[in-house]
Amino acid sequence: MKQKLEISKEAWDTLNELAEFVESKNTLGAGNRYLNSFLIKIKNALKSHAKYAVCKYPEFAKLQLKCFIINDWVIAYQESQKTLIVKAIIHGTLLNY
Repeated sequence: MKQKLEISKEAWDTLNELAEFVESKNTLGAGNRYLNSFLIKIKNALKSHAKYAVCKYPEFAKLQLKCFIINDWVIAYQESQKTLIVKAIIHGTLLNY
């Protein structure tokens, strides 16, 4: 069964902030292109989600979230039989162990 991808409000907020930053530093439309590219990378990574382990970051591990990295960004997600929910997107340097 194919799982549906959902993105939490918090993760969307992060993506939108990233897109706005990219837009402010580049040409018109760069933020939207960056956002679309990032979403494609998330979808492609989650096609093989079974290989991802529970996050090592304690706050995410407590919630049994799985993690993977896109560039320097940690993507934490939750899975069920029907859905994959991206719960958080955070820059790796912001994770304090």
